[in-house]
Amino acid sequence: MAKEKNTETKVLAIVEPILAEKALELADLEFVKEGPNWYLRIYIDKEGGVTIEDCESVSRILEKKLD
Repeated sequence: MAKEKNTETKVLAIVEPILAEKALELADLEFVKEGPNWYLRIYIDKEGGVTIEDCESVSRILEKKLD
């Protein structure tokens, strides 16, 4: 459980400025173990709804930052 919360806290610090810059809001963030693997999921929202382009843009930026 500590690993999960520590990772979420670190990722939150990275994600929030990116989302603010794109006028998006964080709906939820989870780092969960499913079977032998860990998965990071970030749920975003914005007024009028999120587009696939929004998801792609955030994903690409985060991929670079998290590597």
